[in-house]
Amino acid sequence: MKFFQSSLLFVFALLLSAVSLSAQSNHENAMMKKSGPTVIQLSQTEGQYETKSLNLLPGKYIFEVTNIDVDKDLGFYLQDADEAQVKRSGLKSLVGKGQTSRTGVVTLTEGSYNYSCPLNPTPHYTLNVGEPRVVQLNQIEGQYETSGLNLTAGYYIFEVSNLEVDKELGFYLQDGSEAQVENSGLKELVGNGETSRTGVVFLAPGQYNYSCPLNPTPHYTLNVR
Repeated sequence: MKFFQSSLLFVFALLLSAVSLSAQSNHENAMMKKSGPTVIQLSQTEGQYETKSLNLLPGKYIFEVTNIDVDKDLGFYLQDADEAQVKRSGLKSLVGKGQTSRTGVVTLTEGSYNYSCPLNPTPHYTLNVGEPRVVQLNQIEGQYETSGLNLTAGYYIFEVSNLEVDKELGFYLQDGSEAQVENSGLKELVGNGETSRTGVVFLAPGQYNYSCPLNPTPHYTLNVR
């Protein structure tokens, strides 16, 4: 009798384990479906794309192209470093004035690409894909604690923390021509005790500077080799 009861308990435990594993698997599958590809929205005006460059993480993407005010059908052409068209990157239909169309799901691995529209026609714009390193920077009253940076060329995310400054702070990264570096703005201003990050920034060799005009701080040198 005791053996029979033990067997029943063992079978019951196995059933519970199977149900638990099934539920976990269903949850993981649902999460995978939910995450899906990232949609990149691009708009074309006469002779150009409004977005002049892109820095992205490796992953799956859908490119959504809108024709703002061009009186002809437009397209989208994505090339890899070998100048071959990237798989599934063609639009489902050409884009008439005021219309929008999407590509299929495009898988981008680390490297350099370019996008253009031969029908507009537009220049070739750079799309960089890479795994970024996170650079952490702390601000205190009137200054950054890190007073200069030396980095190698590549992909970066800048993470900025506000340490006991009683106002919202920012981050301003300029290249050698004093233009703000693409994607280098924080996602939100940083209140006392808070942290925020930039987008993915591609840094080519050269000299840059970073500062916070809201603190305000000095301009600090960032050298990229």
